Amino acid sequence: MKRIFSYAVALLSLFIFSCNKSSQKDCEKNNTGSILFHNQLTGFDSVYVYLGSTQLGLIRTGGELSVGNLAVGRKLYTFKYRTFNLLEDSITVSQCNESHYYLDHLPVSDRRLKKNITPVKNVLADIEALNIYSYEYNAPKSYTGYLPGGIHFGFMAQELKDVYPEFVQLNTNGYYSVNYMEMIPILAQGIKEQQEEINDLKKEIAELRSMVKSQQAVAMK
Repeated sequence: MKRIFSYAVALLSLFIFSCNKSSQKDCEKNNTGSILFHNQLTGFDSVYVYLGSTQLGLIRTGGELSVGNLAVGRKLYTFKYRTFNLLEDSITVSQCNESHYYLDHLPVSDRRLKKNITPVKNVLADIEALNIYSYEYNAPKSYTGYLPGGIHFGFMAQELKDVYPEFVQLNTNGYYSVNYMEMIPILAQGIKEQQEEINDLKKEIAELRSMVKSQQAVAMK
């Protein structure tokens, strides 16, 4: 019985090895790779993944979707919630390798993954040039993206790109989108610079008050 079990294990191991070897040859021959999509978004029960007009699959919140036999190269993938476009992104597939793509509200910000790090300063003038609006979305019938209802607050992309073009993107559908997440550090720096100006003014006022008191004391002698 033990001998039969040993033979079975050996045959299974050989089968797995053969499959892996065959799969490796297939991806080398066809120049393909795979992507493992991770859905870490909240507020959406499921997200559909498209490559062009081809639906690759559905990822539920907290779930994963593995898609294989994808042609090597950089291609544009669309992520939809029901019939609405959530976002589009270009993902590069490498030969015989599995790429990982994370759908997440939180961008990666680890210092170990960054280079050319430069402090940002003197942003107040640029911030003062920005106009802030309240608005409601009003999409034409030809627009297929997802637009939430209600009143919103933000910038006009066409105005913002004159000051901070890095935060504005022209999408494949011909409309602009704004990366509000990356604007947060700029606004935080503006608050810091404004606070520095306030502290300088407080210091000057304190010095002026001290001078006035000194002059009053001399005048009363």
